[in-house]
Amino acid sequence: MPASVRKAAQVLDLFSVQRPDWGPTEVADELKIAKSTAHALLRELASVGLTERLPCGRYRLGWRTLGLARTMLATNGHLDMITPTARRLANHFGETVHITAWQRGRVLYVTTERPPGGVAAPTEPVVAELTPPGRVLLAERAGDTGNPAEVQRLRRRGYAVGPQRALERVDCAAAPVRTSDGPATIALALCAPRDRFWARSDEYARAISGASVRIARSVRR
Repeated sequence: MPASVRKAAQVLDLFSVQRPDWGPTEVADELKIAKSTAHALLRELASVGLTERLPCGRYRLGWRTLGLARTMLATNGHLDMITPTARRLANHFGETVHITAWQRGRVLYVTTERPPGGVAAPTEPVVAELTPPGRVLLAERAGDTGNPAEVQRLRRRGYAVGPQRALERVDCAAAPVRTSDGPATIALALCAPRDRFWARSDEYARAISGASVRIARSVRR
């Protein structure tokens, strides 16, 4: 890998939920490179939409990273296998089912199967800790969370149940879809208004967990 590409990747890896924006001096200190090199890397990444410069002179991730994630999911074949399952679950339960993806500490809502009366998807990526699909994807990355007990509990159960804090009075059951040997990057989530959700929460959790396992087995054959 060319040194310039490696350095650009290292810059992108600095951005996280805990540190969403970086200044050139901080990048230079963290990566032990010259400040002029850090400036040049951040400017070049901004020129192609992978970062964006804030008025204060600091940088954060650009929206093009989300477009790349959507492209990856749309072209790697997994979405074609997952979408029919999401549609069947939505039709069976009469509730919304989301296909979500990990995006550097946030959850991107890639595809939504929403039957009449179902809840909408959040309009923007959601911080992972604030939503069940984000929590199960965080649990796949033990180093990204400070709660080992929560990680072990979610891994043992294979799913998360709780509030979707980006929307008012909406709860979800979510499970990771493991399509490779590394940490899962996709999660399936069934979400409903709180008053409807908790009447069938155990059923939803079993259904979403079972569907995720079946998808993973099909993908990895």
